[in-house]
Amino acid sequence: MGKGQLKSKIEEQRIVYQALKAGNDDTVRYKEFQNGEWGTDDQNYTNRLRLAYYLLYCHIEDEEAVAFLFGEELKDRERNSFQGIGSTLQILTHLIRTYNKDGKYAGLLERAKNANFDCACGYDPDGQMEEDLGSNSILDCIYLCREMEYKDVMGVLVDEWKRNITEWSASDRRMLIDFYTFLGRDVENERLYQEQLEEILSAENSSTRDIISGYKNLIRYYLHMGNYEKALCFCKKVIETTDYDQIRTLRLFRDILEACFELTASDVKTGAGLWSWAKAEFQKVPQSGRYGNLYKKGIAAAKAMNDPYGKQLEQEYEKFLQSVRIG
Repeated sequence: MGKGQLKSKIEEQRIVYQALKAGNDDTVRYKEFQNGEWGTDDQNYTNRLRLAYYLLYCHIEDEEAVAFLFGEELKDRERNSFQGIGSTLQILTHLIRTYNKDGKYAGLLERAKNANFDCACGYDPDGQMEEDLGSNSILDCIYLCREMEYKDVMGVLVDEWKRNITEWSASDRRMLIDFYTFLGRDVENERLYQEQLEEILSAENSSTRDIISGYKNLIRYYLHMGNYEKALCFCKKVIETTDYDQIRTLRLFRDILEACFELTASDVKTGAGLWSWAKAEFQKVPQSGRYGNLYKKGIAAAKAMNDPYGKQLEQEYEKFLQSVRIG
């Protein structure tokens, strides 16, 4: 069912293809924009990716369209702050080789190899792409939908994939959490995080690191969902059941401190009881083990609690920033 819907979605790109052939390339040509903290990006990348998959899976033979899209994709590879190779370039490379028997596009392929650091390291001008959509597994189709941002079809495929799993592994559960997060179905992750933790706690060979990681994931989920009472409950369980001598040196322990600070700053009434413990534990963390987010969340928690210690933390944080600044 989901595969059929994905096929239909891809076939809908025929409208975009016809528009391109009529001279309207506005939705697929390179269109630079500044993507906040990520830097230079291309507004039409996903549109171009969808059209490239249409050409591939619907077996459209059109040298002019492929060459045009290849050139537009190169602009993105050369200017994108994230760099990368990406599926669009790989698909178009596969397609353009059909028309390169006389070396007509050798220059474009060489330009792609030199487009950025990632391309220089990993781009393969001879790479092959599977042209049969039907050969993809359900998981393959889920990732195709994710790439092309077809969330509606992806949701259908995820539910199909889930129904086919008879015995859940930790990796299956992590994968489903990732899918649900992407789809905005975060509420369905609560049970999965709980099952993760229960599995870890019941296993005889679970390490302290595994246990703390399981608690951390569930606490961070509740913080993300704004359920501070449940976050507090599991923060307390970590505090009450953990041998700190075993974990103080772990980054995971500082992740728990971060969560306690964040909870306190977000909901003073709920998290107030954590402050004394978190503050005392933070003071035991050596300067070499402190980092930006830990400082910032500690400062926010101190301010929320009207604790003068926040001023001291701000001064320490400024010294920390000076020590890590380059130049």
